[in-house]
Amino acid sequence: MFKRDVIPSIEPSLGRNPDPERGESEGIEKGRGRRTLSDDGRSTWGKRFKRKIVAFYEFLGEWMYRVVWVLSYPVMKLFFNLEVKYPERIPKEGPIILAANHHSHLDPWVLQIAFPRRITYMVSFAFYRGLGWWFYRMHKAIPLKEKGLNKEAFVRGLEVLKESGVIAIFPEGWDNGRVEAWHGNPGVAMLSSRSHIPVLPAKISGAKEALPKGAIFPRFTKITVTYGEPIPFNGAEKPNKEALRRMTDLIMERIKGLS
Repeated sequence: MFKRDVIPSIEPSLGRNPDPERGESEGIEKGRGRRTLSDDGRSTWGKRFKRKIVAFYEFLGEWMYRVVWVLSYPVMKLFFNLEVKYPERIPKEGPIILAANHHSHLDPWVLQIAFPRRITYMVSFAFYRGLGWWFYRMHKAIPLKEKGLNKEAFVRGLEVLKESGVIAIFPEGWDNGRVEAWHGNPGVAMLSSRSHIPVLPAKISGAKEALPKGAIFPRFTKITVTYGEPIPFNGAEKPNKEALRRMTDLIMERIKGLS
């Protein structure tokens, strides 16, 4: 079960009242519907307009996801002979954290086509601002900094899980064509331990051969996505660094062992 008090415990300022001493303003006076100006000079109608733009963007992204999935599935079956093993291990509903290996630019596309529910990816800023920026923004991807704490991304990931969504993480990051080391970053273990949501391991095979680093045109080789049994991390709400390392190694071992 999702621990619903996780988000406030991470960022106490979330949901608090505006602090005038910090230059913050509610925009609309309490008990009145009158429009007021915030401290930076913007009126509340501007904020409402921005929210409508965001809502429209998300609506467009939902339809784009459906169109891309319908068009991509036959392409994956015809040209890459896509095979999905053990789809019965995928939870039909409720929040889940999806962890997979990452050795090709095709991986996010392949994983979404092989998964029956819409995925919210946690991706590096490099991809979020690269040529495929439209794909990740339309799909509400959560950007990750390559260095330093990813506190904001972590909170956003918890919010997606709280809404019974699917978060996908590539624990290895992008390997830049290096030898597959199967060494993951502990972010996925931390997210699972704090949310009490299990990790669903997935192994993508053949994508690196289909589109290796530096290649422009893909090779039409078979691609397989294999799902493992969900891994629960109950009772590990505040693991130390060593515990996170063990949890991450277990996830990577399960992914590597899938066939």
